[in-house]
Amino acid sequence: MKEIDSDIEKIIAGCLENDRWSQRQLYDRYSSKLYGLCRRYSSSDAEAEDVLMEGFMVVFKSLGSFQHKSSFQTWLTSVMLNVAVSHFRNSKRFRREVYAEDMDMKGVVEEEEQIRTNLVADQLLELIRQMPEMMRVVFNLKAVDDYSFTEIATMTGRSENAVRNSYLRGRKWLMDKLKLEKD
Repeated sequence: MKEIDSDIEKIIAGCLENDRWSQRQLYDRYSSKLYGLCRRYSSSDAEAEDVLMEGFMVVFKSLGSFQHKSSFQTWLTSVMLNVAVSHFRNSKRFRREVYAEDMDMKGVVEEEEQIRTNLVADQLLELIRQMPEMMRVVFNLKAVDDYSFTEIATMTGRSENAVRNSYLRGRKWLMDKLKLEKD
């Protein structure tokens, strides 16, 4: 069982009592970090804000299930990640893209290249946000959040091969964009 600081413990207790001040404190403490996570999985800032709000609603409803087995921030990040992936998975765009992507498996090229660039994090994030949505979600889950292909397949409801192909295509797509930025 992990210990958490007494401030956050008081805030959690208040949130469990539906205290608006405590909810605001929790939101203020973690929203900026979690917004960054939401941005990685969203195609716009407005969509990221929607996912963040939806995620905090889930957090407030499920706070009672926090069992102190991990740090509170880890639990909170996990909840928000699940909301972001669920939001993407439930979108109509996901259903359309799955069929289009599964029909065109040619051109999947695995290419290892070292690309040195001095892009700042915001520029790299913006490039990732330009990826086709399925590639972006899979790329973030694998490259940034370090989930296995099996876990990603379960989260997205796709086959492991489709997830692997999306990741490889996303990585190639990003390398091609980085080459263009470099030139």
